[in-house]
Amino acid sequence: MKVLLIEDEKLIRMFIVEYFNKQNAQVIEACNGYEGLDYMDESIDIVLLDIMMSGIDGYEVCQLIREKSDVPIIFISALSEDDNKLKGYALGADDFISKPFTPSLLYAKCEALLKRIHKNVQKKIIHEGIITIDEDTHEVLVNGRKINLSYKEYSILLYLIANKRKILTRDQLLDKIWGYDYYGDQRIVDTYIKKLRRKLAEASSYIQTVVKLGYMFEVKDKQ
Repeated sequence: MKVLLIEDEKLIRMFIVEYFNKQNAQVIEACNGYEGLDYMDESIDIVLLDIMMSGIDGYEVCQLIREKSDVPIIFISALSEDDNKLKGYALGADDFISKPFTPSLLYAKCEALLKRIHKNVQKKIIHEGIITIDEDTHEVLVNGRKINLSYKEYSILLYLIANKRKILTRDQLLDKIWGYDYYGDQRIVDTYIKKLRRKLAEASSYIQTVVKLGYMFEVKDKQ
């Protein structure tokens, strides 16, 4: 596991690095957002990101990373209010841990998140209407045009397609995509569906809203 740790408190960096190194994880340290962005590359497996930092805060760093990468991001912060978590998830964060925390819990979250991401699935090409998905490369095409989806957007799309013509509730989507330990607001599902539809463009109608129930994927028209 190669971890990029972006945290301005030296003491917190020290106890995270000490524990992660004992687990044979490699940790790249950055003391601010700008330095973290400089260290960001394709070799990073997961990003641990503080929110309250001088110069550029964690929210903006997360947004900038998401413009170029789907790397898993866990916020580590003293800001534990639901609104702060919702903002982080809306920007593309995958998980959140509140200070103070034990490094063992943080490491466990990293392992669980990476395990879900790298879970072995049968490699295949999916065709649904004008959508084509290569599960090996995670490439998504709409009418032959490549679109860039975040990890969660991609996961939601696959889950909807795997259950096409079935109504999936927000709770089902939360449990599958965010995990059973997520206790945030259900509105995060609507936020991600909205973003996914926008990126799907002319295929956005495939994701249908079922009033008071949830969402359903269905290709009705032949395009």
